Amino acid sequence: MTSLSFHHPLVLLALVAVPVVFVVWVTGTRRAAARARAVSRAASSRPPYLFATMLALSACLSIVAGAQPRWGTEHSAVTRTGAEVVVIMDISRSMDAKDIAPSRLEAAKAAVAATVDRLDGDRVGLVVFAGSARLRFPLTTDVKAARQVVSSLETGAVFVEGGTNASLGLDVALSTFDLTRKAGRAVLIISDGDDLGSDPSDAALRLKSAGIELLVAGAGTPSGAPVPVTNTRTGVVTDKKSPDGSAIVTRLNEPFLRALAGAAGGRYVGSDLSLLPGIVQARLRALESTVIDEHETTIPIERYQWFAGAALAALLLASLAEYVGRRLSARPWVMAGAVLALLLLPGCATRAYEANEEARAALAQGDTALAISLFQEASAGRSDDPAAATNLATALYAAGRHDEAILAARRALGSRDPDARARAYASVGHSEFAAGRLADSLDAFKHALIENPRDAASRHDYEVVLSLMTPKTDPDKPASPNDPAPPDDKGSTPAPGGTPPPNTTPTPGAGQPAPRPGATPSLGSSRGDQQVQNDLGAIDAQVTQLLEKSGNNPDAAQALEILKLLAERSRISALRDASAGNSGPKDY
Repeated sequence: MTSLSFHHPLVLLALVAVPVVFVVWVTGTRRAAARARAVSRAASSRPPYLFATMLALSACLSIVAGAQPRWGTEHSAVTRTGAEVVVIMDISRSMDAKDIAPSRLEAAKAAVAATVDRLDGDRVGLVVFAGSARLRFPLTTDVKAARQVVSSLETGAVFVEGGTNASLGLDVALSTFDLTRKAGRAVLIISDGDDLGSDPSDAALRLKSAGIELLVAGAGTPSGAPVPVTNTRTGVVTDKKSPDGSAIVTRLNEPFLRALAGAAGGRYVGSDLSLLPGIVQARLRALESTVIDEHETTIPIERYQWFAGAALAALLLASLAEYVGRRLSARPWVMAGAVLALLLLPGCATRAYEANEEARAALAQGDTALAISLFQEASAGRSDDPAAATNLATALYAAGRHDEAILAARRALGSRDPDARARAYASVGHSEFAAGRLADSLDAFKHALIENPRDAASRHDYEVVLSLMTPKTDPDKPASPNDPAPPDDKGSTPAPGGTPPPNTTPTPGAGQPAPRPGATPSLGSSRGDQQVQNDLGAIDAQVTQLLEKSGNNPDAAQALEILKLLAERSRISALRDASAGNSGPKDY
């Protein structure tokens, strides 16, 4: 049998008031009897000590029952059900445009945060994309950590490469789900649709065949706004310029977003992001719930019923004491109450404390699975305790579950204690390093030092990661084109031998495949600007005709055709920009 514990141990503090009230009553009764004897020769009646004692005992038992005493354990299967949704966020530079206040990205982040807050047991994951795509956190029910990650998003090449490629974001989101389980699954993509990149129709069809519902939300307005660019040295914000010197205006590409939703059999929900939380919540409620998590745990057995029954019995005895127990001594009952209090008070140690100590012992013995289970039990009742969060993160890290360890550690970042926040950032840094994400690891250790500049361990870890990310070159050796390129912000090194960087569009020439029959001709050196404009205008006319024919609600076949036309338009635009001397990848 496990030791005695209480679910609400602070309630036991009320036991102190019972003997105080009892002593005050006894003192007042004796003084009243003494005054009565001083003014009268008649014998006074004996005070109802037994009645008062039984009332005091009943009060003590009621307080103990309210504290919910527990001992003994039983095994129980804990099951959580819900739907699963992966949010895909466009963080290309065009999302910094301010045609909606305060900017497209900030409005999208606020909408996603509000959506996450409405999840009731559902799991949420986050994918970000621009020229590449990346999973920011896997499916989780940790709403607090999810909101913190969403609030940290920014545009540029910090998280992903420059450009826009919605297809990669859909592929990463699809790989996040466990398709072997029957589940209600949805994908929410928020984008302005500008410079869509490669044809996403194949990815949309894979979502549809997997039974995953696609919701598409637009960020921006059709009139658009310039793309702002911040000078990293001066901090001055200017508009991004095209090669001819004019400001680049980014516009909401609703035809693409509608076609993307239609190709996957999904729904375009419009560009009013304030309505997004309610729409997503309604769709998730309509999906079939699935078992998200199921594990067996031991739970303590509640024993408050015994004390509640004893308190009722003592109250009934007190009502009889006036008639049958006036001559009985109250001392045995007082002693019984004192012994009962002495027996119950040592059991004030909570189950959360016991589970934490058992988890630490299991972790020291190398049993990470048991340690994780016990740390989860310990933190269940202490969601705001930073120590509980970092303890769980340590166990998850030891088990190699690095993404989950990061989410657990981030729960401690809301603490008011800078040392607790520093430990949490250090934990995030270790997990990011183990996952191979050196840039994120370096950033976490930097924040740990900001919180606690005296932390020698975090300073050492920061220097180690920084040295790994800094290429070591020989100043006396000339650079060779075949030398490996320095690591990128993900810590990976491109293959040597002149491999072209991702997201660059190769110029047509030798070795390039011939155009497909019936496709829009590729841009070549002999093609003039007027012919390019004619090709783009023809594609726009076909897209407009298809949208008008479908009443802005294309079916699957029409949506796929629109996506292919828009992808061809994007390809021609990219080749036109390359021929004009702007050969680098677009970052807006």
